[in-house]
Amino acid sequence: MREFFENMVSQEKKVRMMQEEYHRIKQSLDISGIRYENTGTTSGSKKTDGMAEVIAEMVDFENEMKQEESKLAVMRLKATVAISKLTDDNEREVLRRWYLLKQAEEKIRHDMGYSQSMVYEFRKRGFKHLETSE
Repeated sequence: MREFFENMVSQEKKVRMMQEEYHRIKQSLDISGIRYENTGTTSGSKKTDGMAEVIAEMVDFENEMKQEESKLAVMRLKATVAISKLTDDNEREVLRRWYLLKQAEEKIRHDMGYSQSMVYEFRKRGFKHLETSE
């Protein structure tokens, strides 16, 4: 189960990187006078074979990004369901904050009023309980 959560974190990073790259590429197209809005059309310039290739690549990249976003959404839903089944409030809250809200350990510790070692202990026990409930 821990591996699933770590894979979810990796997937979140992958999606975030793809989204950032998508926006960078889109910005550079805008600067070049190419308007791309996933319609496959351009405005402000002549449509050329090269332009059609750029647009086709953007469409492919956007479709791949949407697939990765969907995969992440399914993972987050599964994580939410698993975490919600934990019976210990502290374990549930630590895992929820850590993996779903992406809060830093320091914020979790401060907000919950526990030491660093207790936050890690709740996380460890939460994973143990998730693995035994599978």
